[in-house]
Amino acid sequence: MATTPLHLSFLLLCLSFLIKSQAKHVPALYIFGDSLVDSGNNNEQKTLAKADYAPYGIDYVVGTTGRFTNGFTIADYFSESLNLQQLPPFLDHTNIIERSSAGYNFASASAGILPETGTTAGKNLNLRMQVGFFRRIVSTILKSRFKTPGRMSRHLSRSIFLVSIGSNDYAVNYLVPQFYNSSRMYNPEQFAQLLVNELGNHLQEMYGLGGRKFVVFEVGPIGCLPAIALKRAGPKTPCVEEINDAVSIFNAKLALKINQLSSTLRNSTFVLVKNFNFMHDMVKNPSRYGFKDSRNPCCIVSEVNGACIPDKTPCNDRDGHVFWDAVHPSSAANRIIANEIFNGTSLSTPMNVRKLINAHKL
Repeated sequence: MATTPLHLSFLLLCLSFLIKSQAKHVPALYIFGDSLVDSGNNNEQKTLAKADYAPYGIDYVVGTTGRFTNGFTIADYFSESLNLQQLPPFLDHTNIIERSSAGYNFASASAGILPETGTTAGKNLNLRMQVGFFRRIVSTILKSRFKTPGRMSRHLSRSIFLVSIGSNDYAVNYLVPQFYNSSRMYNPEQFAQLLVNELGNHLQEMYGLGGRKFVVFEVGPIGCLPAIALKRAGPKTPCVEEINDAVSIFNAKLALKINQLSSTLRNSTFVLVKNFNFMHDMVKNPSRYGFKDSRNPCCIVSEVNGACIPDKTPCNDRDGHVFWDAVHPSSAANRIIANEIFNGTSLSTPMNVRKLINAHKL
């Protein structure tokens, strides 16, 4: 059958809808954090904190990549919802210039807000280093790509900066006095303030480099992680609330800091992800979220660090588990959390990410 002008118009209309549906919602996504959002930056580092072996990535499209889960991280779901390509690790320098159009993932397993956090396991990219790498990207690759300061400013101001870090400052610093003296130097109130001040300084630095839209995560209920709860709380108690109480001090101070930055940094928008209570409820009431098991990891884990033992077959019901290993959520849990952050009303304040996309368009 010959193509008529009417048929051609209809085909062009369908094509325009398809292109529009696949258009990027924001220019780029810049990710700063730890193993919860790492996509493989530790693969080539001299560290024990790696996930570059099976069964990690068993449900990821290309298999093992260095992600600390069976499939997608929260950051991966963000990229998908924003119609951006999945961001490889920054330290994978393959096509690093071409990749600049979608953003960069600087996150590093075992990293913390404090430079010394996680270093007993080996090298990592602490938050100061991650921001330093971003500064280098801005002054070289982005400067070359956008030619004029105005174009680069528009790119950065419309992009999203995801920051998920702080858990390790407790789990592998403050809570392990055999390796770190932070708990002897600071009481919980003082330590939380130290972390919040340092994090706030780095957020201001990102703002100074052009960032305007920030998604900042609370520290989750690490007292509910199987690596901690199963050892310290016993089989019938889901969480060590004494540890969660210390983390809650940080989260309360973080909320104050985010409010302060929002009111003082012109044209900035900060979304605080209140994932502590959400994850705490997921652990205590797993069936409410469609899970069968919130106590045990899906993969067979090492008793030393809670990571999956290489090449051991994990559970079959991966979507039924809140935790993939003894420290990190399953891809199914990450999907629920990311969807709520992006579209919901209970997890993000003062708005979800879908509304953040349209905030302060310059």
